[in-house]
This record gives sequence, C-alpha cells and structure tokens, in this order.
Amino acid sequence: MNKHLVFVYGTLRRGGARSMSIRFPDSRFIADAKVSGSLYDLGAYPGLLLNESNSSVIGEVYEVDDEILNELDDFEASSNYLRKQVEISLGNQRRMCWVYEPNPEFYSPRTLITSGDWTEYAKSKTDWPGDTWLDETQS
Repeated sequence: MNKHLVFVYGTLRRGGARSMSIRFPDSRFIADAKVSGSLYDLGAYPGLLLNESNSSVIGEVYEVDDEILNELDDFEASSNYLRKQVEISLGNQRRMCWVYEPNPEFYSPRTLITSGDWTEYAKSKTDWPGDTWLDETQS
C-alpha cells in the first residue's frame, strides 16, 4: 500500500476533538511543519491559501496510507476543500506533501490569521458559528 504525507493546519491538529490521532488512528505523526501561504478564519475552521504571500502557516505532517487518504478526501470534500500537492519545510528538509485548500468558489477570504497558527488563534476566537462542535481548544 502506498504511503502519503499530509499537512494538516486546523481542527485535525493534535489536541483537538477532531485530531488525526482520534479521527484517523492509523495515521502516523511525523513532525511539526510550515508551508508558505496565508491562513483565514472561515468560521468553524481555517482555510489555507497557498503561495499567496511570504508568510508561513503552522501545522503538522502525518503519514497515511491510500485508504486514509481517500477518507480524508471524503471528509474535506464535504466542506468544499480540494487536495493539492505542495512543498513543505520539514526541519531543514523540503518534502512534497498533500494539503487541503478551500475551493474559492465557496469561500471568499474572511479574517486573515496573521500568526498562521489556527490552534493559538482558536483559543481567543469568540465568534464561533452556532453549529460548531464544543470549543475544542478547551479540551
């Protein structure tokens, strides 16, 4: 079975109720990482726009198999996110990795998250949509 690297930057990061280790227990955490782009607050979760700036977005890299990648595709497609390949910084290495970017047809950029870190930003976020899960930053 093929192995793939996936960069996650929002609710799938460690510490949340929807983290990769809970939602996809067979995924394997590789490392913290960064990717070039801008991070936006899209309500209940963030959206990464690639190659938009010289800023960095903070996230985590996981190794997944074909089955988990397909499950991630289904999970992200339900929110109108598209899978793209991108080069990430993994320590002092550059690696190709999959990342999910919001489909611009469904999202106009909202609030820019200048820190590039959803986990930190979410701790102080007060305008959660009504259908959001319990505030995961408190868990």
